[in-house]
Amino acid sequence: MLLAATMLAGTPARAQQGGGNPPTPTVATAANPDQTTAADPQSQPEAAPQPEGDIVVTGFRQSYADAIRSKRNDIAITDGISSDGLGRFPDLNVGEALQRVPGVQINREAEGRNATINLRGLPGEYARLTLNGVAFAEPILTEAAPLGAFNADIFSSIVIDKSPLANAQSGGLSGNVDLQIAPALSRKEGGFTKAALEYNQLGDKFAPAATVGYNHLFSDSFGVFAVLAYKKENFRRDTVQFNSYSSFSAAQAQVNASTLGSYYAPSAACPSCTGSTSTGGVLYNSQLRQYSRLNPGNLYTGAAGAEWKPDDRTRVSLTGFYTDRRLPKTMQYISIISQNDASFLTPTSAPVKLDDGRYVVTDYDFTNPDARASTRRLGIRQSSWGLNGKAEWSDDSWRLSTVLTASRANNRSEETSIDFDRLQTASGNGGSGTLRTGAGDVGDMYYALAPQPLITSAVPAWIWGGLSDPTQYYNSATASARTNRFQLTGTQSYAENQLLAYQWDVERTFQDSVISGIQTGFRFEHNKFISQGYRTSGFGLQTQNIDGTFVRTAPVADDFFGGRLGTYSTNWQATRFDYALSKLLPVTLYPGGALSPAGFNIRYNDNNYALYNFTNQTDIAAGYAQVKYGFDVGGIRIRGHGGLRYEYARNTIDALDRISLTGTIGAPADFRTNTYKQSYGKLLPSFIVVADLTEKLLLRGAAYRTYVRPQPRQFTPSTIVGNPINGVYSLTLGNPDLKPYESTSFDASLEWYNRPNGIISIAAFQKRITGLIAQITDPTRLCPADGAALGLGNLRVNGDRCESDQIYTGGAVPTPFLVTAAGFVNQDNPVTVRGLEFNLQQSLDFLPGALRHLGGGFNYAFTGISGKTATGADATLPGVSKHNANVIGYYETDAGGIRLVYNIRSKYDLASAGTFTGAARQVKARGQLDLSASANLSDTVSLSFDAYNLTNAIRIEYENDPRLIRRADYDGRTFTVTARATF
Repeated sequence: MLLAATMLAGTPARAQQGGGNPPTPTVATAANPDQTTAADPQSQPEAAPQPEGDIVVTGFRQSYADAIRSKRNDIAITDGISSDGLGRFPDLNVGEALQRVPGVQINREAEGRNATINLRGLPGEYARLTLNGVAFAEPILTEAAPLGAFNADIFSSIVIDKSPLANAQSGGLSGNVDLQIAPALSRKEGGFTKAALEYNQLGDKFAPAATVGYNHLFSDSFGVFAVLAYKKENFRRDTVQFNSYSSFSAAQAQVNASTLGSYYAPSAACPSCTGSTSTGGVLYNSQLRQYSRLNPGNLYTGAAGAEWKPDDRTRVSLTGFYTDRRLPKTMQYISIISQNDASFLTPTSAPVKLDDGRYVVTDYDFTNPDARASTRRLGIRQSSWGLNGKAEWSDDSWRLSTVLTASRANNRSEETSIDFDRLQTASGNGGSGTLRTGAGDVGDMYYALAPQPLITSAVPAWIWGGLSDPTQYYNSATASARTNRFQLTGTQSYAENQLLAYQWDVERTFQDSVISGIQTGFRFEHNKFISQGYRTSGFGLQTQNIDGTFVRTAPVADDFFGGRLGTYSTNWQATRFDYALSKLLPVTLYPGGALSPAGFNIRYNDNNYALYNFTNQTDIAAGYAQVKYGFDVGGIRIRGHGGLRYEYARNTIDALDRISLTGTIGAPADFRTNTYKQSYGKLLPSFIVVADLTEKLLLRGAAYRTYVRPQPRQFTPSTIVGNPINGVYSLTLGNPDLKPYESTSFDASLEWYNRPNGIISIAAFQKRITGLIAQITDPTRLCPADGAALGLGNLRVNGDRCESDQIYTGGAVPTPFLVTAAGFVNQDNPVTVRGLEFNLQQSLDFLPGALRHLGGGFNYAFTGISGKTATGADATLPGVSKHNANVIGYYETDAGGIRLVYNIRSKYDLASAGTFTGAARQVKARGQLDLSASANLSDTVSLSFDAYNLTNAIRIEYENDPRLIRRADYDGRTFTVTARATF
């Protein structure tokens, strides 16, 4: 609950606003703050008196003051952010700006600046994203909508409704996030233009941006507006991944008995072992990845609208937006070094006992590694458009409104990987190196490889791996003679999201009555999600064209991690991607098969084809009734709403089932389409009460039920086992009975408006969630001892991997097959999320002299969870910190201002990968300092400067104990200079 103001500095778009409509929507609109939910006239705050002297009333100070007034007047529990007087959100993107709101945390593990968020302790998909109060088609694929797909310049404000009432859009279990575009008649006549230049320190990359907008009022009754925005994206993230940990084998313990012997029981493979300290073995980092992702692309966004007011009682408006984010050539350079039982390992440090009782060796030398140079191109396109047509008529007693929405979105992800490997051999492949993980301190990491270059593409001839190994080519047809491997594979995912909706509302207001109003409405919403997904093989490539120039030193090897890593390996090879494609294409079509949209042969035996080629349609009919009331008790004004919403949903899914397997690679004829149908009704009561205890002290309470439908790609009709690739089986566990999950919520907020432009508030909430959808984490389901019924043999857990007793012989050295399993399920046990949110916001204009230009705030959010998972373990909140705080300070005069914001969040859990290629993890606490400054050169021209991550923070993942480090991400600092002019 807290103030919208604490999130964002700057003069809001209210500078372009006019008068408002009668109060009706659930939440206040920054573009039209009079549109509140029936604010009682007797509860309106006093006008903010101006302090003595010439104090500025624009910029940061005015933004915060407006937000305080909007929050105080509203019935619903809301927060939000507004664009500033420079026509911008002074944060890197919408997600970064929203994290200033108590209860909102940005997902920094999301790559590519997708800017997904968590709200009130729940992942982003638990929130409902709306546009001007109604749903639209979000550009989703497998996760929550990426806020990075929208240029913030088209929005006037963003409001978070934390206690959605009966007339609000359903689906926001944690709340509704409303992207608001001000209507035409709420804007001031005139236009603006803006030009910006972004500099990303990591990789020394520049990215320009420009926005132009114009609002024209033909008369007091008719106006139009348009905003066009362009932004170049050109940034990079560097990552070091300690991708897996495995136990030294008994044979490896025998070779290193002086160091490892006391941790293994005596056996035929290790007669020198004693087990005197432990018999559980010792872990070591069995796969290390140096990974750099370069993200060049473009973001095009626009909004336009028209509004007509033929008389004082009638308004008709049309508002639309379009956004198109294109990153067609995102490059991923990955150096992968893996160790296994065939590697020759020499520990150079003693085993360390971890907090969970396991032991790990952090330093070792190695020879005969499995080495891979993986170069991947990821083409991303996220687009969405929407049109809202609205008509409203009102008089002193009645209000009628209708909204028609049409919207469509697309999310495309096309990844192609070209890999060159140096294979292990029985006698050793000549590769060697040293690894010291740093035991959680990346500054102490040491990593060296030899010889240089370790990997080459100079092989006389490449031989296809055949139907059982369709992505691979080798330098020999004989497994024991293989020393080099070439792979081309890819994953293509496509999703189209369609929405068509009609909504009708009517409200009757009463004067001098306890019942101040009755509001009812109806909504019909048609949703259709069309998914396509493919994995591709390397069949038919023109491998005769591969030469020694395919591979070169990776372009990121010289400045990896911005110098923040201890010692990394520059023995890092990468494929010249465009050159390679020009030599390898076109492919020969596999007989009976087909090519993916990317132009490669589809692997029909892979899970992706059966899982991700489907349509999911949901039609919703909803109706609600809501009573608004207000009365006095002992001199205290009591007001609020009580309502009931009923939704009936009919869900139809057309999905593929495999009925046969043609050859080994498969064919389209192997599948048939099955239709799965379900319908359900949800009764959703809501109640909110506001008590004006004094002129400055206000108490709110709310109770409501809501629900969330499963993300379309979480549904899997049947269990699917994919054909093994490179010794790895993919297993997807079926969930044909996956249901929506529900929540019963209680909120309370105490707000003291201690002085004009100031607030001190504390809020509490509780959400009891039943049927929560989560990834399966039960080891007995992910790695069952008896996997014979699935064709996987007998399975066992080794470290964080699931191994089969079946042996993979495709490499030079036989190794066990691995199984990666995943799936979603409704949890039987309820979980309860509780939280506290505190906010202090003050303008210091009562101080003398220059000190009166100071202001700022502090907000803090605590989030906790109780309950058990299916395995009996304590429930966790993936991606959500228990503690999150923002400290904001600003200094502002009429010549300009400066704002500093420090955000810090405590450690948090990540969702389990749901497989045994990576156990559940935690992320270390992290703090970040951002700066925003502006200077007004004249009444129409201004300059601004923004700096992000001045603390140069690193994001670090670990597994249970910080010494068992799993990943470190580095983005570096970002700076932006902006010039803006109005006309």
